[in-house]
Amino acid sequence: LSGALRGLAELAGGGDAIDADIYLAWENQPQDFDAMAAALLEAINAQPLPQQVSRLTATVAGRGGAVMHHHFTFRPAGDGMAEERLIRGLHPYIAQRMQLERLHKFDLTRLPSSDEEVYLFQSVARENPSDQRLVAFAQVRDLTELREQDGRLVALPTTEDAVAACLDSIRRAQSRRPSKVRFNTNRIVIYVWPPSELTREEMETIANRVRPTTAGAGLEEILFIARQRDRTTGELTKIGVRITFDATGGAELTVGEPPVEPVEPLDDYRLKVLRASSRNTVYPYELTRLLGDFVEHDLDDEHALVPVERPKGRNTAAIVAGVVTTPTPRHPQGITRVVLLGDPTKSLGALSEPECRRVIAALDLAEQMRVPLEWYSLSAGARISMTSGTENMDWVAAALKRIVEFTQAGGEINIVVAGINVGAQPYWNAEATMLMHTKGVLVMTPDSAMVLTGKQSLDFSGGVSAEDNFGIGGYDRVMGPNGQAQYWAPNIPAARDVLMAHYEHTYVAPGEQTPRRASTTDPVDRDISDFPHTVAGSDFTTVGEIFSAAANPDRKKPFDIRTVMRALADQDHAVLERWAGMADAETAVVQDVHLGGIPVCLLGIESRSVPRRGFPPTDGPDTYTAGTLFPRSSKKAARAINAASGNRPLVVLANLSGFDGSPESMRKLQLEYGAEIGRAIVNFRGPIVFCVISRYHGGAFVVFSKALNPDMTVLALEGSFASVLGGAPAAAVVFSGDVDRRTAADPRVQELEARVA
Repeated sequence: LSGALRGLAELAGGGDAIDADIYLAWENQPQDFDAMAAALLEAINAQPLPQQVSRLTATVAGRGGAVMHHHFTFRPAGDGMAEERLIRGLHPYIAQRMQLERLHKFDLTRLPSSDEEVYLFQSVARENPSDQRLVAFAQVRDLTELREQDGRLVALPTTEDAVAACLDSIRRAQSRRPSKVRFNTNRIVIYVWPPSELTREEMETIANRVRPTTAGAGLEEILFIARQRDRTTGELTKIGVRITFDATGGAELTVGEPPVEPVEPLDDYRLKVLRASSRNTVYPYELTRLLGDFVEHDLDDEHALVPVERPKGRNTAAIVAGVVTTPTPRHPQGITRVVLLGDPTKSLGALSEPECRRVIAALDLAEQMRVPLEWYSLSAGARISMTSGTENMDWVAAALKRIVEFTQAGGEINIVVAGINVGAQPYWNAEATMLMHTKGVLVMTPDSAMVLTGKQSLDFSGGVSAEDNFGIGGYDRVMGPNGQAQYWAPNIPAARDVLMAHYEHTYVAPGEQTPRRASTTDPVDRDISDFPHTVAGSDFTTVGEIFSAAANPDRKKPFDIRTVMRALADQDHAVLERWAGMADAETAVVQDVHLGGIPVCLLGIESRSVPRRGFPPTDGPDTYTAGTLFPRSSKKAARAINAASGNRPLVVLANLSGFDGSPESMRKLQLEYGAEIGRAIVNFRGPIVFCVISRYHGGAFVVFSKALNPDMTVLALEGSFASVLGGAPAAAVVFSGDVDRRTAADPRVQELEARVA
């Protein structure tokens, strides 16, 4: 090295400034980078260099076969040279291209990477040593595009490979750390050499391809630094394409000038966000950005909720309360709700007096404003502490009582289960959305569960448990099939979208009586006969054939009721099906739709046999037969009717031969749930349209009779059948005497008897 430095001093004797690169092989090099830098600095300062040397970079080859080499950059400082610590591990030109100066508030340490083209660093904030993150840098030198024959962009293989290599390096570094202390604000920076002519839509395509591959890497941002060629002038401009990831699991693509602002260390608020994220939950104030215009409320001296102005994250209770307004085309002034948000950073949302007082006050405020209560719930249940006792249970019961009073008075509580709900919280959820009289909906995500006792406690007590909390109270195995969770959503933003779709059908603005009518371009006199009926194994190709005297004269052939419901509903409005995952309830279909722009609850009876799951009991049917209500179907129908009462009309498309009377159905409360339908019809407030579209027999008359509710309009399509009894089997029992007499009087039978005699 000393000889190379002497040669450098001779070459630099002219008048021009010089940047110098020296490449070194170093046997027995120190393991520690600080020691390596100190040894290099000592050797460099031992050989004075002329002032013309403005920068000296020493690149030390790694040990034999190593992928990673070590870069140390020195610049004049005082009487000698000093290391530029920020860019240790990168060549200055690469550091400049990668905008490494944006990380000047961090100490960077180069880590081994899985690819020689990837530069991986661990960064530690100087002001906050607990703020640690991984940053991966890479370069793309080939922008070859894969396109379809019609010109549509399919992939950018080299770019996507570079992202994959960075992700692999980050994941390998993460895997060396305990799962509870892995980094959650990692970054990827990629410099793209070739000019790009991609459009914004094509960038979205690539971002959508990359986004799923980032799961579990703890990414905060992917930044592409590139040059964009203007398609008209050919001019090149530098751009930054950023894919940013938020705490709710969403991602956003932005295109603009490359960012120049420094990367800021984490503050207290951001640390709380990350603490919540590490538990697979969302910090409540991060949710408020999704919901709309949020005004935080807190308790005053009278324990009533009033607006407060304070920085986000200053809540003292494990529940954040507020009022949110979301403008929509139908409600430009906004859909307003009172909102409760569980805070996982405070004892996992444990419940005691402060939380219960806010629940009670939120219900009072919703009742006063005549708006729904929206609740993003997560909680570890009633607080268990050495400083408190059973008074927490009394406060939980007080909140439970207020929920019951609110829902029985017609109030609506809509719940998104936003994490693990334990003990008291699931009971609150049940009182709010699961009982027969409640109007609200409950939405679950894959990361959420409702359990009365957590898995760990069940295991310690010797109770019956599952492999995790989701096996005890998750959507897929428990809450969806049993109908207690009414909707499924892949993540929190999608759950928010489900609630907004629900409000499109059900929200009643303060001072109004019903949900607003939507504008529609679907003609009222549209003939639904041509609507396709594309169901495998069906005899029908269009909906019209179902009601054709030629194709279905006896109205006994099976058909798909959802197809008929979709044909009937406004074609320019989305359909929202409730209880879609409810097991053993498939013969009742509940949808919120628009008819002529009017929001209605549309109830259909499945008109084809539904295979049963698993092994059916010996005292029950092998399949759920068409046009028949089974216990769970009856329960679903009664819940739907109650939920629509006083809010929107009910339309029933009836191909209904009554209730199944098998021993299994009777054992599973068929009488009770069937009776609930009758009670729901009697108590229904608003118009009911009951339309017989095929056959209508038996016990269905009892619970859907116009005698139960004078606001019911009963219609029947031409060619449909209605009778007290349906089919030959019932007639053979009830009219057996008449059948015997008619048979004996038939001349053909008499002739045969004479011949036999």
